[in-house]
Amino acid sequence: MSDLADQRIVEKGTFTTPSTEETLPDSAGQPMADGDEHFRAIISVRGTLEVLFRNRGDIYISGDLLLYYDPDDWGKSVAPDVMMVRGVSPRRRRSYVQWEEGKPPDCVVEVSSPDSGRTDRVRKRELYARLGVAEYFLFDPVYGDRRHEGRLQCFRLFGGRSVPLGPGGPTGSVAELASEVLGVSMRPEAKRLRLRDLSTGKDLLYPDETEKARRTAERERAREAAARQAAEARVAELETELRRMGRGPGYSGED
Repeated sequence: MSDLADQRIVEKGTFTTPSTEETLPDSAGQPMADGDEHFRAIISVRGTLEVLFRNRGDIYISGDLLLYYDPDDWGKSVAPDVMMVRGVSPRRRRSYVQWEEGKPPDCVVEVSSPDSGRTDRVRKRELYARLGVAEYFLFDPVYGDRRHEGRLQCFRLFGGRSVPLGPGGPTGSVAELASEVLGVSMRPEAKRLRLRDLSTGKDLLYPDETEKARRTAERERAREAAARQAAEARVAELETELRRMGRGPGYSGED
């Protein structure tokens, strides 16, 4: 895999005419993830955030979407694994053109692979700081035991500088790092990130857990409906039998 294909950062301009979301390419021609575990980790974070902010009309959640950030060079782009932007429409986009939207993402989460680790820790960290991304989380779902930094790291923007807030404890630790932007904390859980709502203190469900809970609730509602129908049918049978015996509703008990 080439360096460009691996990192999905385009730093060389290719456009000479004004471009917008409608005209800029919406794909770098590269795969979203470096394998199933990498893909699953990305979808887990993105899907959890989409559910958390589903009723907000001013928050945009996306991922693997080309982010164009230089109005003087329309060829420069980067594709964050997951990004959250406050104060913009949640409408679907072909790409995110920062100079049209008026602001950079507020938070970015990158899921590292063996090939992308150094770029995620150095080049992307520097780029996101230049763009004004307030928080940058870096998670290693599979290969954390090969590095001393820890599986989860957070970098927050202070005075234009990207300041590390630690790793989240030693490799394999379940220590949490909090996001002021998202209002959640994150902790490694097996090969995914578990998010916890800081306002309620409750863990948020992964997308697959949400779907499982939905199906379980539907089955429970169906069982309750069937039980009600059976009870109503039994009552109707008893009323019919009482009427046949001359003891229907209104019967006083006197022969």
